[in-house]
Amino acid sequence: MSSEETRTALMDAVVRLTATNGTKGLTARGIAGEAGVNQALVYYHFNGVDGLLHEAYERATLEMLSHYTADLEDVRTFEELYRVGAVLAQRAEVDGSASLLSHVIAAAHTDERMAAMLSESMGHWRAAITRSIERILAARGLDGVVDVDSLAGSLAASTVGMLTIGSVPGRPLGDPIQAVSGLPPLLDRTMRFVPAALARRIFGSSAG
Repeated sequence: MSSEETRTALMDAVVRLTATNGTKGLTARGIAGEAGVNQALVYYHFNGVDGLLHEAYERATLEMLSHYTADLEDVRTFEELYRVGAVLAQRAEVDGSASLLSHVIAAAHTDERMAAMLSESMGHWRAAITRSIERILAARGLDGVVDVDSLAGSLAASTVGMLTIGSVPGRPLGDPIQAVSGLPPLLDRTMRFVPAALARRIFGSSAG
């Protein structure tokens, strides 16, 4: 196994263990055993468990978000935007990404390096959502009448919240993503049937 393959195996191993069992009890021996390598390689490649956790979580988070942001490039309606989020939620629950993201968010409360990584990752996510919303509004002649940045931030935060709480065993709040499925098409229909000039006056007066 090459050096790069060993690094990848260790990062994959710690992501699997975290998604399944959380961060409690993670040890170099346990992670190395899951990866099928000698535990000394955890220290050789990452200077210990903490270094491995940071690199593995960053890689996994960026990878998850990259799938999402790529799909967002084709979005032209709010319903399509919702569908991308729904697919992400389903995928993240199955592959353990949602559980991992929950642990990353929890760790960010007390770990400045993890918080910085999470902030950067979410910045990419928010930027992709912003571009999608701008395209949707521009197609309806509503560009410039809504605070897109604030709307994108709210959508990004709510999606993360719904994704993580929806993946909790037993789903204490049901399926949050499914619960809001009727709102995006309703918004699209409203934008289709309300004249752009009238919508601009409504949104403009609301902003003022």
